[in-house]
Amino acid sequence: MRKTVLTLLILLVSISICNSQAENKKTIFGVNAGISLPYGDFSNRKMEVNAGFASAGPNIEFDLLRYSGRFFGLSSSIGYANIFIDKKALTSEYERALDGYGENTVTAGNYQFLKGLLGFIIKVPEFSNTDILFLFHLGYALSLHPDIEVTNSELGVINSVERSAAGSVICNTGVKVNYWLTGRYGFSLNYGVNLTRPSFTDETSIDGIFFLPVRYQSFNIGFVMNMKTAER
Repeated sequence: MRKTVLTLLILLVSISICNSQAENKKTIFGVNAGISLPYGDFSNRKMEVNAGFASAGPNIEFDLLRYSGRFFGLSSSIGYANIFIDKKALTSEYERALDGYGENTVTAGNYQFLKGLLGFIIKVPEFSNTDILFLFHLGYALSLHPDIEVTNSELGVINSVERSAAGSVICNTGVKVNYWLTGRYGFSLNYGVNLTRPSFTDETSIDGIFFLPVRYQSFNIGFVMNMKTAER
């Protein structure tokens, strides 16, 4: 008898969990934009190995999320970031290296990154019309290194890097907070960390390439839409 009761209780709990999971299934589309802030070697503004002299820049992302239950889900994302080079800091480093000899001029474009991500979600159950999501992604990034040319008034062109593109694996983790204004529409606050290591062309080096450790954070605000209104 006890075994029968225990079996029935386990069955009822299992059915309850499955129904709860099914009720929480929904598909979310989101768009968000904001600012990207580099860190680590990528933001280093000293003339050192792996220094990227990267400054802040804008970014935009498109997300598609699928809640598979109260606690888990799947996530996909496409994003683009345009990150500036700190030309003032780069000029200052060349002036320091040349000990003030001549006048230096730096011309440079921007770093650009296009990424596609797939991953999973760990979700805090919705409360007060709010979802808190922890996202973990892997994907592929197409990175663009800009043209850089440094000219000295006495020596002429003293350094130049050609524009080049490279593909590499990218890792992304983040936190997303969705606040639902209605059962269908809401806004989101987003934070993400991106890590990749593309190899760019460098004809002046022995190997002809160099690796750049790219690290940047994104702080975004955006819009979310429930593709299928959930039952509340």
